[in-house]
Amino acid sequence: MKKLSSCIVALAALLATSAAAPAQEVSLRAATIGAPGGIQDVALQKFKEVAEERSGGRIGVTIYTGGALGDQDANMEAMQSGTLDIATIETPITVVDPLLGVFALPYMFADRAHVAAVLNGEIGEEVRERLVEQGLRPIGYYEAGFRQMTNNVRPINKPEDLKGIKMRTPGSKLRIKIFNAWGANAAPLPFPELYTALQTGAFDGQENPLVEVQSSRFYEVQKYLSLTNHIYQPGFLLMSEQRYQQLPEDLKQVVVEAAKEAGVASVAFGEKGDTEIVALVREKGMEVNEADMEAFKAASQQIWEEETAELGEEAADLIKRIQAARPQ
Repeated sequence: MKKLSSCIVALAALLATSAAAPAQEVSLRAATIGAPGGIQDVALQKFKEVAEERSGGRIGVTIYTGGALGDQDANMEAMQSGTLDIATIETPITVVDPLLGVFALPYMFADRAHVAAVLNGEIGEEVRERLVEQGLRPIGYYEAGFRQMTNNVRPINKPEDLKGIKMRTPGSKLRIKIFNAWGANAAPLPFPELYTALQTGAFDGQENPLVEVQSSRFYEVQKYLSLTNHIYQPGFLLMSEQRYQQLPEDLKQVVVEAAKEAGVASVAFGEKGDTEIVALVREKGMEVNEADMEAFKAASQQIWEEETAELGEEAADLIKRIQAARPQ
């Protein structure tokens, strides 16, 4: 009898626990090419934390790092077809909307306050609408960061210092054009292959935000870090529009709130890295220099003019509006 009573009590406790725990209604897969601990992962981890907590467990998020679900182009295609839910996208956003290439022109953004004014304002809302038409919903923006240069040949102070250096870039025609115009020998390579390419000498250098220099341990295979701040590429936290529309209204709101928190976390991570990572890589043996940004800006004017001419009047107008949004 005692054994039976114990079983009844245990069963009752189990049923009570099950009743108290809400069933998971939505399972989301989120992908990034970024390394574990990198800025994209930091953003996705915060998204996961907030989405699961504020949904009361109704949303579950699984994160795939290091390009486990393909590169950014493949991730966008998968979201458009509804086979992937969420991904962090940066430079390849121009594949679906070439106009957004203006964000990646050299020295388009003055600082993080300028970026926030653009993305959190009217321009950011227009970008959202444009991408939704392509089946990709920006549920938020995150910090991809100001990009710096590393290499194994020499410190980069002015554009002419890049002459002959084999620089890896993302698969962006504009990025390749920029570095070739500055004198480098630029070519694309998938990010997950970059560490080995630098280690073996297939490439002399690369350009990425400081947080990637740390998380991908490029300081192990690079001698020089040159602080150029040459591009700030906004990060787009995208969700499949098809998947988004399947969510109940209250969970749509949760997803957007979680994405906003993810963006805040990524900016804080990037700001912290600005000083801490420079100190870290110096400690690891890298030589660090501050580049002559005015020389790089001057060498970029022709690139601005050519891109504006190629993309047309709409791009010229967008550039003017972005520049007008600079904090005074």
